[in-house]
Amino acid sequence: MENGSHRSSRYEPAAERAWHLSILAGQGVSCFAVHALVDGQVVALAWGKEHSVLSSELLPVYPKSVSFVTLPEWSTLVPDGALVPGTEAQHLSLVHGGLPSGAMRDEPVRSLGATCIYVHDDREEHTILQRFPNARALPMQGLMVRAAKARGANSSTLLLHRGAERADVAVVDHGRLLLSNTFPARSAQDVLYFALLAMEQAGLSPSDIQLQYGGSHLSDGERDLLARYVPNCTPACKLPWARDTITPGSAPYRWMAALEQFACVS
Repeated sequence: MENGSHRSSRYEPAAERAWHLSILAGQGVSCFAVHALVDGQVVALAWGKEHSVLSSELLPVYPKSVSFVTLPEWSTLVPDGALVPGTEAQHLSLVHGGLPSGAMRDEPVRSLGATCIYVHDDREEHTILQRFPNARALPMQGLMVRAAKARGANSSTLLLHRGAERADVAVVDHGRLLLSNTFPARSAQDVLYFALLAMEQAGLSPSDIQLQYGGSHLSDGERDLLARYVPNCTPACKLPWARDTITPGSAPYRWMAALEQFACVS
């Protein structure tokens, strides 16, 4: 993937305490989005291989706040009433069949009355914290749930994020979360199969639902295959001011996990 960026005319990296910086890293790529604190609008987006964007000249010089998501992630949602302090590792082990290595964290998902317990790659986190020591870690699953609920407040919505060898899916029906899960996905057929399976498990059909897709590793073939089977299939994210390019990675929906972070911290 080539490095690339979109930049709004209103963005000035040196402006003090005007911006929130959202970072996505892991699985061979990295990305950041800059949000204006005054209205939450995205004013810059940059992407590239590995950690290359962390030295970009588009980074805000004095961000007021910084958040990040690192992938891959191992996580689970636990209702608040079922979470006893000290049992976090047991919940993760029960879901994943073992306890992955890495720093364990928890993040409340207040709209669900639940807590997201998660572990991610320590190396990716260390790289980000070296550059931004006060950055706040966010769970991908919590981000997916919040984004899906916002999109499905008045409809049935499936939100899909395609990472490397996995697909994160959240299904919401008129504001009610029906499913949140991660599936192994090594091919376009896997992505389609698990999207359709998630709909079936939620009791919805492709004609009843709007599917919104994103993800750093989503291929054009996977996107087109989803659109063949789901009539209402659209990108999860757009930037109306972004220039039209055909550079790999230039589509904003590929960087949904960065673009949606501001809603989780504002």
